[in-house]
Amino acid sequence: MNAVLTKDAASDIGIDGECSTCAKLRDPITKNPRFNLETLAAFEETKAIMRGEIPAKRYKPHEFDEVWSNILHDK
Repeated sequence: MNAVLTKDAASDIGIDGECSTCAKLRDPITKNPRFNLETLAAFEETKAIMRGEIPAKRYKPHEFDEVWSNILHDK
């Protein structure tokens, strides 16, 4: 059976390209995404974790209070 999937314009979220929300958040001149310094720092920290340069924080289920405390006070 050869089914053909057609796009419904009303529910198109830009899977083939960029979603319309992401496109609106880009700088109109440079077309670069607009992120604040805290977000950019988080991106860099994530990349460093993925490269193994800094350890990832890991918690056990019974340590929820510690996790929540770290989230609220981690600046």
